[in-house]
Amino acid sequence: MAGSATACAYSPDGKMLAAGLDEGGLEIYDTNTWRRTYRCLVDHPVLSVAFSPDGRRIVSGSKDGKVQLWDYTNGKEVFVMEGHLRSVNCVAISPCGKQIASASADETVRLWDSKTGKCTFVLKGHTHRVRCVQYSPDGRQLVSGGIDQKIRFWDPETGEPGAVWISSWGAVNRLAFSGDGRWIASGHEKGALQCWHAVSGELGLVLRGHTGNITGVTFSPDSRWIASSSNDVTVRLWDSSAGTLVFMSGSHKANVHNVNFSPNGHQIASGGRDGKVRLWEVDSILSSSIAAYDHPGPVVKTVYSPNGQAILTASGEQNVKQWDSLRGAPKLTNQEISTMSFSPNGLQLAFGTIDSSIYLWDLQSEECTVELKEHTDCVTCVAYSPCGQWIASSSIDKTVRLWSRQQPTSETESWSCIHTVQDFFRHVLTTAWSPTVPMEFVTGCWDESVRVWRVSGKGEDVVVKLVWGTNLAVLHAPGLVLKDVAGLSSTYRRLLVQRGAIDDLLPLERARGLEVEE
Repeated sequence: MAGSATACAYSPDGKMLAAGLDEGGLEIYDTNTWRRTYRCLVDHPVLSVAFSPDGRRIVSGSKDGKVQLWDYTNGKEVFVMEGHLRSVNCVAISPCGKQIASASADETVRLWDSKTGKCTFVLKGHTHRVRCVQYSPDGRQLVSGGIDQKIRFWDPETGEPGAVWISSWGAVNRLAFSGDGRWIASGHEKGALQCWHAVSGELGLVLRGHTGNITGVTFSPDSRWIASSSNDVTVRLWDSSAGTLVFMSGSHKANVHNVNFSPNGHQIASGGRDGKVRLWEVDSILSSSIAAYDHPGPVVKTVYSPNGQAILTASGEQNVKQWDSLRGAPKLTNQEISTMSFSPNGLQLAFGTIDSSIYLWDLQSEECTVELKEHTDCVTCVAYSPCGQWIASSSIDKTVRLWSRQQPTSETESWSCIHTVQDFFRHVLTTAWSPTVPMEFVTGCWDESVRVWRVSGKGEDVVVKLVWGTNLAVLHAPGLVLKDVAGLSSTYRRLLVQRGAIDDLLPLERARGLEVEE
């Protein structure tokens, strides 16, 4: 992944992960392979992303105040929804898919019609930046939270305000729905967790104990537990029904950045600034972690593999390790990487490095089987196609390269670069494949443009065509020659002819009596 991920969201089927980048871009990853399948670049940081219930559309919010809806099946931008005066910090799509909610630093929440792109309601009530907004699982309630310490409930059908709670625990940093949709947990600046009834908006529990800013809050899949992390260097496990503290660990020696439940809810993984990743066995409620892993730098990201048997950890120094979640044994050596992605079957891991290389690791043999070298600068994203036979990679070198898995002539795996997309003027930050449209991928560029490409042909006759794009301030069309151009001065004509942009217009210049050099 190029740059830091400012927001991420899973598709409804869990097969895709969309991430917004602070460097300006949107990336989509296949969660089976963790390969990037779609990437697009925009001029402003993408602060929030969300999938529609059917997985066909993605909504994004950016720092320039725009809310954009994308049709992921054909790569077309459906709407650009403008109205916010400041950055859009969070976006959400209703469970029925008919409405979009956006929370902004302009102190408002806006509701949009997903069919027309028109703003239907402007929800006012917050008196400071709104940081988060979420629909209840049944879509009947909308909840928002912000710097003003307010958690507000709204009726999304009428725009009418509901319950309001002003917390004495500082800004609302995190919101999480329980799996059954009955409760909402909020994490606050001053270290408290609060649980709210999702329908009535009434305060149910206040979980006190943390003494620092809440950095993470999440429900277990069965809604029985709440896990939290904080800058007070602790990880805590709470009984969500009784509101009691079940487990606390101060094993980390520095701020804990994040906490996550494993897919089966049996483990908790935490990552801290002390360079440690720790695993906790929930069922046993141990007083100490079952494993502690040394990392070469502060752990800023922990991710479970789809089957929950492995954990990927990343440090701020762009080092990545994979660990066995049961034994705690590292499976891969350190790699200075800029991005990583799993193959669809979960048996291979692709690394993009800062020195322009791509490495494919066999997770069973724990060996690097393929090294791909075509890029000339840092690889910002690698993405496997849903079928696993293609890889799209983007780079600071302003290109996207398409790799194809070759038919094996021996036991050695082979990939080759069969096409290079050079139609970019700035860094290409991200790319992702469409989960529904065969052989279609999206790119995100530093110039704030999002483009969707379609691949056709076979072998050496592969063709990649632009399907649609947004914010295309500059047209880049290699090999295109314009004819019958008029209205240019002699100097500009000569310059464009020399650059190969227009055909030889010297006869036309003579016809107009212009002096030309033979």
